[in-house]
Amino acid sequence: MANILISTMPESGHVNPALPIAAALTARGHRVRWHTGAEYTDTIEATGARLVPMRHAPRFRELPPRRDPSSGWDAVSAVLERLYVAPSLGQLRDFQEILADFPADVVFNESTAGLGGHLLHDLGGPPWARLGVSMPPTLPDSPIPPLYSPRLFTDTPELLDYSADPAAIARYRELNHEVAHVHLRPFTDALNALRAEVGLAPMPPGRTALDATISPFLHVQTGTPTFDYPRDELPPQIRHVGPLLPPPSGAAFDPPPWWPEVTSGDQPVVHVTQGTVATDLAQLLAPTLAGLAGEDVLVVATTPDPAALGPLPDNVRVAPSIPYAHLLPLVDVMITNGGIGGVLAALAQGVPLVATGRTEDKPAICARIAYTGVGVDLRSAAPEPDAVRAAVKTVLSDPSYRRNAERIGADFARHDPPAEAADLLERLARTRRPVIA
Repeated sequence: MANILISTMPESGHVNPALPIAAALTARGHRVRWHTGAEYTDTIEATGARLVPMRHAPRFRELPPRRDPSSGWDAVSAVLERLYVAPSLGQLRDFQEILADFPADVVFNESTAGLGGHLLHDLGGPPWARLGVSMPPTLPDSPIPPLYSPRLFTDTPELLDYSADPAAIARYRELNHEVAHVHLRPFTDALNALRAEVGLAPMPPGRTALDATISPFLHVQTGTPTFDYPRDELPPQIRHVGPLLPPPSGAAFDPPPWWPEVTSGDQPVVHVTQGTVATDLAQLLAPTLAGLAGEDVLVVATTPDPAALGPLPDNVRVAPSIPYAHLLPLVDVMITNGGIGGVLAALAQGVPLVATGRTEDKPAICARIAYTGVGVDLRSAAPEPDAVRAAVKTVLSDPSYRRNAERIGADFARHDPPAEAADLLERLARTRRPVIA
């Protein structure tokens, strides 16, 4: 049996995708330790894993506040340094202490949880795998629009539309190479400074900090290629396993008193939730409720504090939360801020989408929603009510959105994500070599 050390950022959207993997590993008899925030102890230990709380590794929100400009390439490099480089020394120290009592065969590092696994391996530690909890990484030779731009972390991020035209593909590759090797050079310099601090040589010539974010051994990727642009450059150790969704709660579902209105089928059901990180009700919930007021739809909204929404239109029902396993099979359209967990959960049920997110990785996710034909991307974090209403009507009236969502859902259903991920990690633990087909 293998020893697996999982490390994730202590946020629900980063912990949840690893839960079914941990449960699958422990069910097979493997020993699993999980490095994250202590507040997730009960959730993690329900999988059979043992939580090891972060000691030296800082939480993202505990890092010193940024003093950098909000736009421009310096700002992009500064955010990436904060995300990947700043936590890594503390993470490395935590890993070294954990391995003193738990000789891990594999370190399984979630994709936004620093580069401690990269450093540990280069110092002679075990092989490390990456858990991809968003879209697959954009590489220096990727034939898709660059993820990074000077306005990425502003209120109006720029993201080029995808085109399959050969000239556009060539241009995307040029831009991605320029981003990695020129614009984000400070990010690579920061990583090389950290490598020197721990006694390592710089990254090899031609390799950048973006390369270091991808494990040379294994990258377990949530989702499937059907929800992406055409990609021919992804290295063979990037393995799609299907949507990594949290296991259903074992608690009995206690439906709200208005639940029969949802199950009746009398009206199309539109679900809207603001998400777990970007939670400003004025951005998505408020314009949705205003835009759909009086329409022939039943709006089911979820938010931790329903009272904060104030008086509600007659066709709106609100609850703090509703398990997706019960709600999504009854939903005709889901309005999302582009969080990957909710998007994949909707597509797994064949539910089309209206998308609005413009922060973090959400513009790239929303762009895939439009490209794959599973929904409408409003390209605004705070859309006007009229825009929400028009988008919902478009998705409800055009059956192609539902067909495309069901097509991707059928592809998802061909996978057993926890089992496939566990198989890959077992293979890496056994061979200590890159896991390729």
